[in-house]
Amino acid sequence: MESVSSELSLQESFLPYSDKVGPSNFFFVCLMILFISSATTTILMVFPQVKVEGGVVPVIFRDRPAYYHTFVVCIVLAFTGAYSALVIRRKRKPKIERFCRIYAMASMLSALAIVLYAASLWFVVRSPP
Repeated sequence: MESVSSELSLQESFLPYSDKVGPSNFFFVCLMILFISSATTTILMVFPQVKVEGGVVPVIFRDRPAYYHTFVVCIVLAFTGAYSALVIRRKRKPKIERFCRIYAMASMLSALAIVLYAASLWFVVRSPP
């Protein structure tokens, strides 16, 4: 037995707002992720570096080189996801494009969290008691 209600479903209630978050906003987000990940890679090359455990890491990751490697992997995944989303968008495959966009955003947020955590640890260690 089906119930008949005059109330709108959750999806229908958000329909008037769906045009405000259009594809152009997601296109802009992917472009920003591409720009930020490219700029971050460039900045890491000129950032002061120290030799730790046989490898070179930026000063901010001096005490924790594993965080640096995780940060680099997250930046690479963010770049790859954003680039894939932009390329797949042209082929009209919305589910794959959405997946790539989501993992690009998740990777960029993870990279941001890692660098903020490393920076906070670096400043806490450097500050006098």
